[in-house]
Amino acid sequence: MELKLFKAGFEAQLECCKIEDNHFLQEYLKLGAISQLSKWKKMAFRIDFSEGEKVIFDLLLSLKEDILRVESALNKDEDLISLKQKAIVESLNFEHLNFSENVLESDKEYYIRFNLNNQKVALFAKAKSQTLVQIVKIKPEDKVAFDAFVVEVQRDMIRNKKELEDE
Repeated sequence: MELKLFKAGFEAQLECCKIEDNHFLQEYLKLGAISQLSKWKKMAFRIDFSEGEKVIFDLLLSLKEDILRVESALNKDEDLISLKQKAIVESLNFEHLNFSENVLESDKEYYIRFNLNNQKVALFAKAKSQTLVQIVKIKPEDKVAFDAFVVEVQRDMIRNKKELEDE
């Protein structure tokens, strides 16, 4: 069975590790504090706020998002684990990343981190070959962002294909 992969071209950092490794799990769980606010937003839809309470709630969430962004900008990458390898993700789909170079050992597990639309995404994956990994653990909020990126890549590919056919 051949995988359908779509061109990507972004840099990722990675390191071989076990998924249960607490060192990497701590960072994995720490990343995405801003996306944790989305849980509060979803919860707010189920609560019957008065109009004034809704305005205050939205304002507080907005302020919290701004504070987290400023903290993130100030701290940049200083709190992140220095990963041993860097590689270009040449192509991807909803469950796989394919690197441009042979940077993996088959059947080994990896911790992978990359930026996607100004959001740090961390995941664990298992190498299927020297270039291909299958995602085995990703936070739900990161999965939403990742899937949206894959859909955008697919749309861009379709758009480019149509433009070539029209010429």
